[in-house]
Amino acid sequence: MDPSQFVRGFRESSPYIHRFRGDVFVISIGGEVLADGSFPAIASDIALLKSLGIGIVLVCGAGPQIASSLSQAGIGLSVTDQGPVVTAEALQAIVRAVGGVRFEVEAALSGGVSGSPMSGAEVKVVSGNFLMARPLGVIDGVDHQFCGKPREIRTDAIRSQIGEGQVVLLSPLGVSLSGDLFLLSPEDVAQSAASALLASKLIFLVDDDGVPDQNGGVRRELTDREARSLLVSDEPLGPVIRDRLIRAAEAVSSGVDRVHLVNRFRDGALLLELFTRDGSGSLVSEDLFEAIRPATLEDVPGILDLIRPLESMGILVGRSRDAIETDIGQFAVTHRDGKIIGCAAIYPFPEHGMGEVACLAIHPEYRKSGRASHLLSWFEKKARESGLKRLFVLSTQAAHWFLERGFVLGQVGDLPPVRQELYSHSRKSLVLYKNL
Repeated sequence: MDPSQFVRGFRESSPYIHRFRGDVFVISIGGEVLADGSFPAIASDIALLKSLGIGIVLVCGAGPQIASSLSQAGIGLSVTDQGPVVTAEALQAIVRAVGGVRFEVEAALSGGVSGSPMSGAEVKVVSGNFLMARPLGVIDGVDHQFCGKPREIRTDAIRSQIGEGQVVLLSPLGVSLSGDLFLLSPEDVAQSAASALLASKLIFLVDDDGVPDQNGGVRRELTDREARSLLVSDEPLGPVIRDRLIRAAEAVSSGVDRVHLVNRFRDGALLLELFTRDGSGSLVSEDLFEAIRPATLEDVPGILDLIRPLESMGILVGRSRDAIETDIGQFAVTHRDGKIIGCAAIYPFPEHGMGEVACLAIHPEYRKSGRASHLLSWFEKKARESGLKRLFVLSTQAAHWFLERGFVLGQVGDLPPVRQELYSHSRKSLVLYKNL
């Protein structure tokens, strides 16, 4: 491996490593990964995620194993549009198959993955009754018997196990309040768990590269609004991708930060999707950009209210009202219910292909909501659209925040010449830049 390529890739991943530590990821895999032997590589990646301080909830289906168990028992299974009709006899064969999958997953993770980068890295796995189920019931005159839906996710118990360093394994079986056992859709379980836990990520491993676009490629990013528009359009989508896209839009609307569709056949695709700028699958996230717009003169009082406290603390350079009114065309604001809760500006230097991000401020009540990151991403998108190749920022107290979002430390000499002349040596601001 080229050492410089390794260093460059490692540096690119470091902001994501810092950002994800302490987060909860829900990962949904099908029983096919065990049947076709692709699970060891995935297990290695899960072990690596766990070692980085990420809480993992793993939901494993058992489709092929259930089909094999039913076939061996000579039991047929009828299926409606709502799900399978699970008889008491079929349920016994299903429980055997799901139990076998559970033990196989636990053994693979708990013993480390031989011959992998995480060989010997034992991962503690816990499984149990972490969810309650309810019967699917009678639909269109058909009693689905022991087929059910998730009723309740025991989030406190799951978070307790994650806090103790365990990977929580959820199976597609759940017990009802009456003590009956029901077969559940693993995708239902994963979606319900992610929503109940307010997970930062819900990850579906699928057989494709992601959501296809009209040119034969893959849509790397969609908002939940774009996902819903795509679902009612005439564009062809396979049944699995359509189902996962529906779930992604629903999960994001219920509080999950981001949903990823990742190709299970591509070695390392999970890591590429999570720790590289371009990713490897499809990402669905909330359309927070709709609350961001270019600023107008009417926004000046709101901008001043945001930046004055930060100016008094020396975090931002002091700006007069006249200066903001003059530069209002460079500003954008985040608004909520008619109130300005965030602002920032970008000053372009097109002859150098660069732009300066300045005056980034968020109302104190919203600083932990991710709005600063979305405002920065909005400017990055606008900068790319205008042909800029690099953003830079001068910061005295927020350098680490920018480093966590892909910026790297630079020198005054990296600034455009005219900006170098305006640099305040008395403030000693750090120079950070990010290539777009």
